[in-house]
Amino acid sequence: MATRPMLGNQKPVGTPAAAGVTEELEPGPLDGDGTEQALRNLLGAEVDQKLVDFAAGAGGNPRLLAELALGLVAEGLVRENGGVVQLVEPRVPRRLLEFVVSRLGELSANCQQFLKVAAALGRSFMLADVSSLLGRSSATLLTVLDEAMAAGFVVAVERQLAFQSEFVLLGIIESIPVPARDALRSEAMTLSGRGAQSYESLWMTERPTDGVDREGVGGACSRAHRLIMNGDAAAGVRVAERMLATPGMSPADRLDAEASVILGYFLLGRKEAEKVAQKVLWERGAAPGDVAALMALAVRSNLLWRAGKLAESLSLGRAAVHNSENVDPVWRFHFQLALAGKLANLRDFDKAESLIADAEAGLRGLPTPVWTAAPAVMRSRLSLQAGRIGEARREAELATSAAGQDAVPMLRPLAYSVLSTASFYLGDLPAAVDYLRRAHSAVASQVVLDSVQYAWADMLITVKREGPRAAAQLLSGRYGHLPTQRSLYIEDPSAAAFLVRLARDVGDSDLERSVLETVDGLAGDNPGISVIGLTAMHAKALANSASAALALIIVQSPDPISVALATEELAKLYAARTPLAARRTDPAYSEEVGPDTAACWSVLSDMERRIAYLVSVGLTNRQIAKQVHLSAHTVNYHLRKIYRKLGINTRVELAHGAASYSSKVAIYSMGDDENSGHIAGEAV
Repeated sequence: MATRPMLGNQKPVGTPAAAGVTEELEPGPLDGDGTEQALRNLLGAEVDQKLVDFAAGAGGNPRLLAELALGLVAEGLVRENGGVVQLVEPRVPRRLLEFVVSRLGELSANCQQFLKVAAALGRSFMLADVSSLLGRSSATLLTVLDEAMAAGFVVAVERQLAFQSEFVLLGIIESIPVPARDALRSEAMTLSGRGAQSYESLWMTERPTDGVDREGVGGACSRAHRLIMNGDAAAGVRVAERMLATPGMSPADRLDAEASVILGYFLLGRKEAEKVAQKVLWERGAAPGDVAALMALAVRSNLLWRAGKLAESLSLGRAAVHNSENVDPVWRFHFQLALAGKLANLRDFDKAESLIADAEAGLRGLPTPVWTAAPAVMRSRLSLQAGRIGEARREAELATSAAGQDAVPMLRPLAYSVLSTASFYLGDLPAAVDYLRRAHSAVASQVVLDSVQYAWADMLITVKREGPRAAAQLLSGRYGHLPTQRSLYIEDPSAAAFLVRLARDVGDSDLERSVLETVDGLAGDNPGISVIGLTAMHAKALANSASAALALIIVQSPDPISVALATEELAKLYAARTPLAARRTDPAYSEEVGPDTAACWSVLSDMERRIAYLVSVGLTNRQIAKQVHLSAHTVNYHLRKIYRKLGINTRVELAHGAASYSSKVAIYSMGDDENSGHIAGEAV
């Protein structure tokens, strides 16, 4: 009985030594370390990181790695230098492609057709899309799908199908006659949600390399840039590096390729990002219009921001935006949105929103608008930070539903994290969990913008679902880096107080100390940035039960979640210090429950909301006046306006409503009632 052809069950035809090494490889997919070790065995020497990264295209398949190694040597694509085998040219060798074509030819005709049509849809695809292109029902494709999966060509990933590796996909494309490729491409692009998004990576080795290919998006961007934005940074870098190795490139194309390499390295988390950026800036500075130098400037700014060096980071970020006034919008928006995100973190929302609007106008003003989901992602994050939960959800939904040229897969997980956190604050825990799952799935399947928000959303959900101790366990394991990660407290000022309270609740003095030391250091390094100083003050006030400092947070903090957490904590301190008899007559602690009001708290001004919060913790008008630097008479005037706007009549109703709203965002006591759609005055 004949066995089905499989990608991994044939031995390569090559030198006896190479074949012998291949026989020693463990069957099944290899991880990153296994791939590197396999290359060492195959090539008989150490291998450089570029070669290891390039070999990731084999998807850990030992047989493909063997064909790759033999082909690279045969075609002179690698060289040995000082005992290390280095990649000379990141090109898939003909030998490997022919091997895949050969294995493809051993499948049934129907299965071959299925795989070739699926290849037009990209590395991952939906069965329904193949069904549409073939004009057949999905049910009739199950047999050929089983054959393709059994042969190792296709695997199931979440709710999609995917080719086993990038090299397998390229080999299948190699088997398709060139005229048929273009026809398949045109048909695939007509499917909703696919467009050029998935197609760009398919033909990168088949196009001429004497210039930057700007097809697929109306000539707006290069193929390398598009690959990176689609979440395939490694492929984008390879394309850009190959372009840079091509003689006779125009200056504009060379700058585009250089910028793509820097951006790709940054997203991949490679140390080369900083090295290349510094080299470019050292050699030629950041001249206006030099998109590669400006990308180097932006990457340096981002790295400094993550390290907590905010003033220097802002200076570089502003320079990148200023010097990019005449740069193509497909590059300028990177600099604009990066600076907007930093300003939003510092709660300078007006300037951030202006930058986002300018970036969006630039992208929409192109002959063929592209990547319009990117401004929506950043606007959703800003709205969440500002407490405008309804707006945050709407923008994030626009970003995640964007298709074709509007979509930005590289940023999609960040939008999912916004939806997860927004759902969490609205009391919809199942939705929060589902959106977080989607974010993690996207992070696992492609190269995306790194963000602390994925881990932070997980922490919030874990506390709500399983309690503080389960969250503390995450901090001692998977998220052990989180308490000392400065970017967390820059993006979420309430995180420090949250973690201090968590540490106190579980009795973890080490956790409390590490949080306090981190935010103290961050504040010390950034003395002129008020929101950072307030973050450190809030954490210390909570650790030391300092009521005066907590009241100051309520009055001064620009972060609605911090205000809510401080309000709840101050109310507890006030209750503990007030005699029981007094509390029974104090309106702020009355057990009366005023009638629910349908009035939206967004009608209140910022000062009115802060006064309402201070009422909820039991302060008198005179005490509130001292906190907000107004007269008691003016505070009373504001209270009458608040009563009128909310349609209530008594301090009891106001205190109850304010306390209710604050507790909904104070992590441990968030309610699930129908009114939980308001955060710090925002209506959904």
